[in-house]
This record gives sequence, structure tokens and C-alpha cells, in this order.
Amino acid sequence: MESMALWIVLAVLILFIVLMLSGKFDFAGVGLTCLTILVLTGVAPISQALSGFYDKNVVMLVGMFAIAGMLGQTDFVEKIKDVLLSGGGKKETSNLRLVFSLMVIAAILAQFTTSQSSIIMIMMSFMLTICNESDDIKLSRILLPLTFVMTSWMGKLPVGSTGATTYLMLNQFIEATGETRLLDIFSLMKCTLIPGIVGVLYSALTYKWLPKKDVDISAFEVRAKKGSDGKLPKNKQIIVYVGFIISAVGLFLAPSIGERAYFLPIAVCIVMIVLKVMDRQYFLNSIMKGPVLMCATIMGIANILTDSGAGTVIGELILDVLGGHPSGMMIIIVFAVVTLISTSFLSNTATFMVYIPIACNVCAAAGIDPRAVVVTIYQCSLLSVITPMANTGSAICFSACNLNIRETIKQTLPGAVLCTVLVVINSVLVYPF
Repeated sequence: MESMALWIVLAVLILFIVLMLSGKFDFAGVGLTCLTILVLTGVAPISQALSGFYDKNVVMLVGMFAIAGMLGQTDFVEKIKDVLLSGGGKKETSNLRLVFSLMVIAAILAQFTTSQSSIIMIMMSFMLTICNESDDIKLSRILLPLTFVMTSWMGKLPVGSTGATTYLMLNQFIEATGETRLLDIFSLMKCTLIPGIVGVLYSALTYKWLPKKDVDISAFEVRAKKGSDGKLPKNKQIIVYVGFIISAVGLFLAPSIGERAYFLPIAVCIVMIVLKVMDRQYFLNSIMKGPVLMCATIMGIANILTDSGAGTVIGELILDVLGGHPSGMMIIIVFAVVTLISTSFLSNTATFMVYIPIACNVCAAAGIDPRAVVVTIYQCSLLSVITPMANTGSAICFSACNLNIRETIKQTLPGAVLCTVLVVINSVLVYPF
């Protein structure tokens, strides 16, 4: 029965990918169709199918997407644009400088929070209007590279809580096999710094490979009364600024104040509606016409796929492929490739939590130092933005920009493969077999 359920889940996943690639169907409709099949076949309970609708990141998206539209009607956007484009020079040079600056900012922010969605929505808030007014720099070209940089740099420097503690978690897997060669606080940085830098450069230089689309801002058609310059009155702009700051700071402090932080953007929207800064219909439009529905359905499908046991089945297949006496290079290459593929459809955390223990046992049996393999699996589980199910940030990007895998894979796949190869090489150089 369980094997039949797994096959149904995989069949629905294939259907989801085919429909997404076709580009002929509404993304949210595709997601709802797949969830309906999974529920009616008895593979997933309704609570799990609808889990994306009450996921904390989707809840946050409801408020932050509306705030992003409001922020676009303030003077703040123009000031940010002037700062980012300052320095003169040719248009193409200015655009490259702007994109590179955004990638560096994303890498820095990724050291202090593990929430990709928070960083994306904060940056999207002031980039929405700028990108819609630009000829070349479109949100559809920027969000996925930003997400790739954020995930590949997440907690890599020992300055934030994640960067200072991740190695301890990974050491628990290593110690469980009786191994005494452990990672240190700088291990992740040493093994991923070169791939991370290359990832930033690759993202900045190849953003034009992605489709040039204007984000649908029809959700923002109903607004409060604006001034003659097309902006909100000064007093209302101040309220928008305060609301944005409260939401952004709350999201960064989420590890300390708990999941209630993800409701702060909605609370801010409610206050704006009461104060007549935000129109009620505008807020409802941002939910129904924005990326919320697609993101919620994708999260539901991803949760079902993760809980289906697909990761465990793949892990068992890896053991069969490696055989009895694999070399260190064979182990690290196989796990790197399988991790990159798996994390494109399964939860990042679930991917490395399943594969790292298996890899540690394989290395122990072969008498090989497991550190390079462990770091590689962990890093590769964060490298994919190839599909909308790869991670929350990827889901937001595909839904907000109405992207199609067929349109994006020429930029996302080479970047992921390039950084995977570099992670393997870098890790082996730091911890040779």
C-alpha cells in the first residue's frame, strides 16, 4: 500500500512538472489539481494537502506582498534607485553594478537569518517598482538569482546563529559512526567560499538569460488617494515606512520572538486599512491576484512529497549503486548529484537529514574521512532553484513572476551544476581522502 502511494505521488509530481512546462495552464490551478488528485486517491489527508495555506511563509507573503506594492508608491523607491545607480557610466555597466550590488546584499543578509522568504520579500518590496520601470532589470530576472545567492551563502560565515552552530549539528551525524575527525566552526566557510563567490559572479553575469517579464501588478490597482506626483501623501508615506520597518525587523527577529513574527506584516496591513492608508480591496486583490495561491499549493505538494518516503527509497538505491568498496571520490560525486536532484523536489532539510547519515555510514565502512562528503551534501541541498518546489524562496519567485521551468532552466541548471562541481573540488581540497 505504501509503495502504491509513493508511485501515485511520483506520478502526480511528473504531471505537475509536465503541466508547468507546457505554459498553458494557470500555476495555481495546476497546484490545486495535483492536490485534489492526491486527496481523492487517499494518498494525502486534507490537512496535509492544505498545509501550504497555513505555512508561516505563505502567511508572511500575504502581508509583505501588499506592503511591497504600497512601498512602491513612496519616495523611498526613487531614493534607493538613485543610490544603486549612482556612479554614472554606460547603461549596461550601471545595470551590472546594480545587479551585483543586490547579490552582495543578499549574501550578507543570508548570514543573519535562515528565512529565504523574509529576505526575498524585504528586497522585493523596494525592487518591485524599480524593476517594472527598467528596460533590462526585471524582477523575473532578479529574484531567482537572488534566491540562489541567498541559499548558497546561508550561514556560511561564522557570524550569525546559523553559521556558528551548523557545524555542531553536522558533527552529530559524524560522531554517531564513531568517527573522531570532526568539522570546526570555519569548515563550511573553507569548503564553500570559492563556490559562493563564483555563484555571486555567475548570477550577476547571467541574469539576462532569464525571461524579461513585467510582474503583474494588477493586484495593486486599487489604492488610496495619491498626490499629484503619483505618490502617496507624505503623512501616509511615513506610515508605510514605519509599517515596513516593523515587518522587516520582526522577520529578522523571528528566531527570538517566534512564529508570531510572520503575522506582523498582516497586522501592519490591517492598521494601514484602518488608518485609510491602504484600501481594503487593494489588500484583497494582492491575495487573490498575487503569488499567494500558487505558493500555497506548491508548498502543499512539496510537503506531501517529502513525507512520502521518496528520500529514504533514493538513499537505499544509492547504497546499491555504490556497492561494497567505493572510493572517496565516487562517494562524494554520487551523493552530490543525488542531493542536487532530490533537493529540487524535496525539502532542503529533509534531503540532507536523510542523506548525511547514510553517507557517514558508507564512509565509516570504507574507512574514509567523511567531512568532505558531509559538507558537500549539506551545501548541495541548498543549491537548487531549478523548480518551484526546491525551496520556499524558489516557490515565491516562480509564483510572483509567473515563471516557467522551461524558461528558467538555461540559467538555473548550469549555475547549480557549476557550484556543485566547485563544492566537491573545494571540499576535497580542504579535507582530502
